[in-house]
Amino acid sequence: MVKLIAKKIEDITKSEIGDVDLIVADIPDCLDQKYPDYIDKMTKTEYEAKLHLWLSKMSTLTDGPIFLLFNERWTKEIEIAIDSACIPIIQRLLWRYNFGMDQSRHGRYSLCYRPVYWLQNPYIQIENIRIPSDRQTKYGDSRAASGGKIPPNVWHFPRICGSFKEKRSWFPNQINQKVIERIISGHSPENGTILDPFVGSGTSIFAAIATSRNVIGSDISNTCIEQIKKELSG
Repeated sequence: MVKLIAKKIEDITKSEIGDVDLIVADIPDCLDQKYPDYIDKMTKTEYEAKLHLWLSKMSTLTDGPIFLLFNERWTKEIEIAIDSACIPIIQRLLWRYNFGMDQSRHGRYSLCYRPVYWLQNPYIQIENIRIPSDRQTKYGDSRAASGGKIPPNVWHFPRICGSFKEKRSWFPNQINQKVIERIISGHSPENGTILDPFVGSGTSIFAAIATSRNVIGSDISNTCIEQIKKELSG
């Protein structure tokens, strides 16, 4: 099941989406980026208020895990919002990517990671996300677990750059689908339901389909919703 809604997260109701096993939310960065139908620009005070509103709303839409992806510059504000919403942090993770974003014009090091916070519920299916260990592939160590190891808390997947063939031209940025597939596979039951309230380019929709989950995607941009529908029908 795929359901797409052109709506802000604060306007989503539990009755219209039903039971949700997992929320995956790559929230806006508030860096003056132009997106279809809107510009991601708020004052710091407005953004902090939105963070609290979004997190509080997410916690009412599921009892399951919430995975939050965000720009590292907002780490302090994110943690304050999480604490004020009384949502437990299960684990802090990092998605580290190559093809980092150049920050030289700001006199800063290139940006090569995105925080991924696992919140609210400790549900995990370890067997679904095991990866080969160096003991298995490099050293032939008999002590290696035959099924592989659970991934470390730093995940290595490339960033999807504008020149990549899988990049959707109508949206300015795009998460690597493998990041979302790991979250979905590891933190929702088979045939469970995923909610992405900031669906954007639709990566979570295609990740859910690839992992045999139901998915609900919402976005304030009607253009995004229609583009995803078009890709699904094609």
